Amino acid sequence: YPDDPYDRYWHPGAIDGTISVTIGDNTSSIQNSRDIPGKALVHAITPASSNATTLIVTPSSDISLDNAAYYYIFYFSEVSQAASQKKSRSFDFLVDGIKRNNDPIIPPYWSYVTDYNHGRNLTAGSVISLVNTLDASLPPILNAMELFKLKTGLADGTSRSD
Repeated sequence: YPDDPYDRYWHPGAIDGTISVTIGDNTSSIQNSRDIPGKALVHAITPASSNATTLIVTPSSDISLDNAAYYYIFYFSEVSQAASQKKSRSFDFLVDGIKRNNDPIIPPYWSYVTDYNHGRNLTAGSVISLVNTLDASLPPILNAMELFKLKTGLADGTSRSD
């Protein structure tokens, strides 16, 4: 995206058992922020079954199977104005079965909320689960995610005398 402040490449993805949804009306109304271009939020995935209560993401298909740790950021934005007004989509964020959020995630319409590693990095075998709260009537949704491989042992980039 040319409007990404960090020159990242965003593209719609697919996960088995999910369907892709897109904001149908004026997508240009989603504002860019310093974190993510608005256009990256107009696509989302949700479970293929409207009765599903869990969306599972396993990043091992996107990252190499090594012992490295990965920093993550997940972006959530409601694609349905009606769902936003009724607050009918709310879910918890779990990493390897451990709940990572204090309050339920309720994606806002025309904006977004994030969840990031909170001191717990992913590995190639990690499983992320978005699990409906008891009062939710719509399945979880995921608009975008970022994974960064954490590297150690990098050499100094400049001379110490500079």
